[in-house]
Amino acid sequence: MDPRGIKEAISVADTGSFTAAAASLTTTVASVSRRISELEARLGVKLFIRTTRQVSVTPDGENYLSRCREAVKILEAAELEVTAQQDKLTGHIRITAAVDFGERVIAPSVASFQMLHPDVSVELDLSNDRFDLVERRYDLAVRLGEFPDSTLIARKIGERRLLACASPKYIDQHGAPQTLADLRHHNCLRGSARQWRFAQNDRPLHQHINGMLRCNSGTALTRMALQGSGIAQLPDYYVKRHIAEQSLISILPDFQPEPEGIWIVRPDNRYVPRRVREFITLLTDDVGNLGSDT
Repeated sequence: MDPRGIKEAISVADTGSFTAAAASLTTTVASVSRRISELEARLGVKLFIRTTRQVSVTPDGENYLSRCREAVKILEAAELEVTAQQDKLTGHIRITAAVDFGERVIAPSVASFQMLHPDVSVELDLSNDRFDLVERRYDLAVRLGEFPDSTLIARKIGERRLLACASPKYIDQHGAPQTLADLRHHNCLRGSARQWRFAQNDRPLHQHINGMLRCNSGTALTRMALQGSGIAQLPDYYVKRHIAEQSLISILPDFQPEPEGIWIVRPDNRYVPRRVREFITLLTDDVGNLGSDT
């Protein structure tokens, strides 16, 4: 079935005029006339008799448009039903994110979302591997760092800063490094990165670090830094409150690197359901509140 021209034909029949139909549909008379001519050609019948004074519907047109009105009512009812159902979100969302960020930020956002929309099921896949979103049928991913793959649709929803810090206890015992090179003489609590990122005069710098511990959990590294085990470089949402409370002290603040982007990424060939849009809105708000607690 080709629906083109049907709404134009119904409007002409209802208004008795091509001009009035065009005004009702907020289009041009030429467009209405063309659509109806194309519809008549497809059907092989005349729907209207046109004269300079009036437009009248043919018997074939009366029969056809009567059935079309019934069909339109059914479609309108279906649309209203679907719209009403959308007031109560349902369905499934598949998300992937890095493990540590996912545990700390995404998982609480998912819990909040499901309290608001209990009929939406969520699959949260936490992995530091970057999967093919289309192949794995993910609705969205959360990526950190530089601008993601340009073949995907990416939206920046926030930033995170890397902060180097240590506890007052550690600084009392070992002193605070004054230069990046001084870090080589300190016990650095290492995460997954082999180097720490810094910057000076807008120029990125990388510093090799030494340390007796490596751990891929930001939460664990924060606890260790608080206990005085060494110096850590962590995203601000782990340590911002501790630095404000002075249970951690900022190290080398003049060498703080540029912030990293937090991105929502999704396939560019997929319709975005309302449930996904609503989750993105909630997550964006939550990301804006990062650093308010630990």
